[in-house]
Amino acid sequence: MDCTFSRQDRIRKKRDYLKLKSSGDVFRTRLLVFNYNESSRSKLGVIVTKKVGNAVFRNKVKRWVREVFRTEREMFEKKLDVVIIPRSSNLSYREVKRDFLYFAKKYNEKNTDRNS
Repeated sequence: MDCTFSRQDRIRKKRDYLKLKSSGDVFRTRLLVFNYNESSRSKLGVIVTKKVGNAVFRNKVKRWVREVFRTEREMFEKKLDVVIIPRSSNLSYREVKRDFLYFAKKYNEKNTDRNS
């Protein structure tokens, strides 16, 4: 298991964010929005708007999202690029992890249904 989060694991270009938004799929939970698309290497992008809270809390949420992705990305059967957008200021690390794992479970179920 790769437990690092290097530059190659990040979505950094504006065009990559826009590509995922326009051509990728969307999955919504109560607290998070996931824009995703299959790719050759799993990458993460995080967008946290000012609705979520002050700068300190927004940075904390970004760290939580990156940590969950770093530790749980092996849950996905296929590699994918994903942009995660928190919707609410009522977040905790536990809820971010719960929603991420729920997304991983639903994504894997969707792909096994297609292959069957």
